[in-house]
Amino acid sequence: MVAKLKRQFITPTLMPIAVAIVVAVMIITIGEMLLALYQSGRPELQRVELWVGTLLSLAILGVAAFLSTRPAGRLGPLDREVAIGKQEFFAPELPPVDVAARNGPLGTVDDITAGYMLYARNGALARVVGIIPGSEEFGRRFRGFIYAQGVHGASDELWIPYEAVMAVYPETQSAFLAIKGDETEHFGWNRAPASMRRGGHPNHFPSAG
Repeated sequence: MVAKLKRQFITPTLMPIAVAIVVAVMIITIGEMLLALYQSGRPELQRVELWVGTLLSLAILGVAAFLSTRPAGRLGPLDREVAIGKQEFFAPELPPVDVAARNGPLGTVDDITAGYMLYARNGALARVVGIIPGSEEFGRRFRGFIYAQGVHGASDELWIPYEAVMAVYPETQSAFLAIKGDETEHFGWNRAPASMRRGGHPNHFPSAG
């Protein structure tokens, strides 16, 4: 209930206000700087504030033009659909869990194969692409990882540890996770396990527990 209230009312209200405050601060700061440079009685071509304002405008346009020519994948956070926050304001909520998905006898994580649907507590989350062998992540051994593709706005790639699986129903090819759909980034499951990363120090990969 709190998450729904935040998503539908609090965030859409506070974010525009925060953006308006930031823009106002920028406008006032630039305006005060130009006013400080103003000197009356000078011809236009000798007015420092006009030159500074022109150069600032050209610099901003130049940076924007440069960024627009960069190929996809080279701009980091700017390449994401959501640059601030985790999801779009009006992204649809996960559809409710299909009751029929819980039919049949219980299985184990060893039954999970490509094509299985993974469900968070609040709805369908991802479809399994494959299974990755376990590894040791910061002193803790994981049995294995489920590599999956998110659905309904979830991360395009997810690496979910076996330990997060709560129930498996082989008859309907469904598996249920002990998380909510908006917690995958919090647990770091949108990043590959440290054993699969190339170069540098691996990022923190929290466990499900």
